[in-house]
This record gives sequence, structure tokens and C-alpha cells, in this order.
Amino acid sequence: MNLWTLTMAAIRDTQPPRLPKFPMGGEGLIESRLSLLTAEDDQDSRRFFDQQASTIDMTAAALLNCEFRNLAIDTIIAERTHVNHVLVDSCRTALLGIRSIGMENSIAVHCSFGAVQANTAKIIGMEIRGCRIDYLNCRDAICRDIMFRDCEIGELDGNDAKFSRIAFAGTRIDVLSLQHAICADVDLRGARLREIRNVDSLHGTTMSLEQIADLSEVFARSIGIRTQ
Repeated sequence: MNLWTLTMAAIRDTQPPRLPKFPMGGEGLIESRLSLLTAEDDQDSRRFFDQQASTIDMTAAALLNCEFRNLAIDTIIAERTHVNHVLVDSCRTALLGIRSIGMENSIAVHCSFGAVQANTAKIIGMEIRGCRIDYLNCRDAICRDIMFRDCEIGELDGNDAKFSRIAFAGTRIDVLSLQHAICADVDLRGARLREIRNVDSLHGTTMSLEQIADLSEVFARSIGIRTQ
């Protein structure tokens, strides 16, 4: 067995995210008003549907087995909140503050978010489909088993984060920054990238040769090569 064969055998395939599985449209949920959502309070098996609000503060609360559908909320504060088995569908907000949130096994579909402040968050097992996010701040966050599908992201700031088993399918990212991030099995092959900051921080990601060719000018500029 030659060196090339040994080297290729040692390179394993990029591992896909392990996504949550639960039916869309849970049964037995209690129809509830947004005014029920307050700081340091627990909510279990509730559905919030077709409502509007200016500000919702759920700091240090807990959400289990809940649905949020067709909501328009200017500002949501859910810092240090624990979220498990939650569906967010067709909701929009200008500011989603989820710093230091603990989120597991959840799904967001067809949502529109302005700024998402998820720094120092811990998010494990999440599917994000058909969503628009202007600015996604994941600095110092721990993110594992996440799929972005058919999304539009203005800027993804993952500086100093720990990313593992994260994939992008049919997703546009205008600006990607992973400075000092630790990445493992981060699959960028399905992402349409326009700008990458600090390309030397892409260790642990997977890209196609076509992507690299398309971004050759970006790579050259990042390491100080002038192209003419």
C-alpha cells in the first residue's frame, strides 16, 4: 500500500448533522397568549399563534414542547433560557437576543430575523429552513448538529466559536467570519459564499473545488496576493 492510498484512507468523510425528528404540528398543545411569556417562568406544551407584540422578555425561562407560529415581535429577549423541542414557524422579529441560551432539538422554518445575538449560546440539534437572518452572532458559542437549508444569511460571525457537524444546503452567506473558531465537520459545500474573512480560519471545514475556484480572488486578497 503506497503513501497516497494510506493518506486517502485516513481521510474520513465529513459527518452530517444529527437532526431532531418530531412531527410538524404537535397535538395536545394549549393555545396561549404571548403575555404568558415572562422572565424566569416555565412553559410546557403551549402553542402561540397569529399574534403581535413589541417586546417579549423570557430571560432565564424554560420552554418545552412549544410551538410559535405566525408571530410578529419587534424584540425578543431570551438570554439564559432553556429551550427543548420547540417549533418556530413563519415568525419575524427585528432583534432576537438569545445570549447564553441552551437550545436542543428544535426547528425554525420560514422565519425572518434581523439581528440574532447568540453569543456564548449552546445550541445542539437544530434545523433552520427557509429563513432569512440579517446578522447571526455566534461568537464564543457551542453549536453542534445544525442544518441550514434554503436560508439567506447576511453575516455569520462565528469568531471564537466551537462548531461541529454543521451543514449548509442551498444557503447564501454574504459574509462568513470564523476567526479563532474551532471547526469539525462544518460542511460549506451547499453554501453560496460571497466574502470570507480570515480564510486561514477555515481549518475543519469542507468545501468543493468549484467553490474554492470561485473564491480564489477572495483567498488571494486575504493572504496579501495581488491579482492583475
